[in-house]
Amino acid sequence: MDTRNQQKLPDQDARPPDEHYREPGLGAWVRRNAWLLVRLFVVMVFTFGASTTAANFSYGLQSEPTILSVEQLNRGELPSGTELGDYVEVTGTPDFGTNPDTGQPRIGISARYEVSYYYFGLEETGENLLIQQTTKPDLAQSGEQVWRGKLATVGTVIFHDTTQSGLEASGLPRDESIPVIETGDTPEYYRQIFPAYSAIIGLWILSIAWLVWKRNKPFLGL
Repeated sequence: MDTRNQQKLPDQDARPPDEHYREPGLGAWVRRNAWLLVRLFVVMVFTFGASTTAANFSYGLQSEPTILSVEQLNRGELPSGTELGDYVEVTGTPDFGTNPDTGQPRIGISARYEVSYYYFGLEETGENLLIQQTTKPDLAQSGEQVWRGKLATVGTVIFHDTTQSGLEASGLPRDESIPVIETGDTPEYYRQIFPAYSAIIGLWILSIAWLVWKRNKPFLGL
């Protein structure tokens, strides 16, 4: 009797009887680990939110602003150690002079999604600094004032392209390296929404704990 076709592979008897054959390939792996990928996606979403929140949370903890001097600004310099995103302060007189091309005050407007940002310079700093406000400037308040907010540049402010158009239309400088003080972004404002930031960071921690705890188990025990 020919028994050649009845011989078993060496490891055939060693394989557990309930072990299922797993199809090789990336597609098969994705189907077997669908809920793992879902959990990884959730972690990535909350990681992005937490990274942005952490920067705002850190800014909200700042108490005293860094003083920017007119002399340094006119030389194109900032105090040592000052970085974008720091809380800063400058003293100066708003420059609402008339744009000779339009006959209107030199106030740049960047508007999108029903949100408007207003830009203008200071008499003391000329074209070396811009002030950003979220409310329309009061032309009657033309005396020397203290301006506080987050340090940015023309190249990093919100609505970049719209801002460039608004600055050009008002005759204001558009060089992207020019410092901008965003007066609407103060630590006091961010401290008011610390509870929301804490909730986002808490959800991020929970998403990581969920990923580690569940490992590759089916979602909700399914």
